[in-house]
Amino acid sequence: MKNRAVVSHESALEVHGLSDVIADRVHLTVPREARGTRVPAGVALHTTTTPLSGADVTRRDGLLVTSSARTIVDAAVAGTAPEQIEAAIEQALRDGMTTASQLRRIAAGADRRVADLIDRSLRAEPSGE
Repeated sequence: MKNRAVVSHESALEVHGLSDVIADRVHLTVPREARGTRVPAGVALHTTTTPLSGADVTRRDGLLVTSSARTIVDAAVAGTAPEQIEAAIEQALRDGMTTASQLRRIAAGADRRVADLIDRSLRAEPSGE
């Protein structure tokens, strides 16, 4: 997936049909070396120092998009409203799009605020343990 833009964050929540977030811009994640790229209006460009692996990316509706677990954590890191993150987790677990262990593994690399939000949301879900 190196050197490729991937739909991510709130845009990926929309593509996956998770929560009812409506992104105000198209969110894309690219490798860190792409920073400084001229970004068209209406696009939010996020960079990552860790190459996206096959587990982080899926193809949906013809688009490369971050996995549902990665999407939820990325959106939480970016400040998406906690209730939207909770709704996304509920839907993703219910629909078998991710597991509690996948969410916890990815959230472990995020800041404490995000890891706590993910953990609280999982504890509230019957299928979260």
